[in-house]
Amino acid sequence: MRVMKRFLQITKKTLLIFLVLAIHSMITALVCENFIRPFLFLPTDYAENVNDPTPQTSVPIPVSIPPVEPTIVPPEVVPVPTPDVAAPDALMIPVAGVKREQLQDTFNDARSEGRVHNAIDIMAPVGTPVFAAADGEIAKFFDSERGGITIYQFSANRKFVYYYAHLQKRADHLAEKDSVKRGTVIGYVGDTGNSGNGNYHLHFTVTVLADAQRYWEGTDINPYPLLKDGIESR
Repeated sequence: MRVMKRFLQITKKTLLIFLVLAIHSMITALVCENFIRPFLFLPTDYAENVNDPTPQTSVPIPVSIPPVEPTIVPPEVVPVPTPDVAAPDALMIPVAGVKREQLQDTFNDARSEGRVHNAIDIMAPVGTPVFAAADGEIAKFFDSERGGITIYQFSANRKFVYYYAHLQKRADHLAEKDSVKRGTVIGYVGDTGNSGNGNYHLHFTVTVLADAQRYWEGTDINPYPLLKDGIESR
């Protein structure tokens, strides 16, 4: 009888320990998933097509269109609404010496695996200085298979993020959370990532953020018209 009683006590304690450990593991997983992982880890193939492997869409820049007779939209054409957010502040062409007439609209160009570019490529010799396109804060340094050496920069109001990819290197002494002014040198043109050996250019993206804490997610807008109307770099 005493042995049986002792056995039951040990069994109850063991089950209680397993229950406590299970609850502890669940709480730890939830905390890591929602409060720790988003700030420490990103996908290993993260970059180039946007800052995340999730599907992206092309968002047209609004233009003034005179009244016309209704037309039938082909079924394969699906209009995408422009995000309900003000345009970014005046942007500087983020590569030294590049003029407006040298820019090419590559936003809708096709990429491998059925992707769309969702960015502008600005061609320049290797080592050409790359400028902050606007005032803001350095959000993240990230190196990836597609984007190579990259920089994410918040706009001053944290409603946009500017993404600079395929860098040769970042500027010396630049650090995450640094405040930068438009025209600050933040890196240098290169061909890292999947740019292609010797295909020196800056891959530049403008993304409308839904949540500034998830700077790698959002809706890309075409940088080309913003830079064509923007400020030429030195």
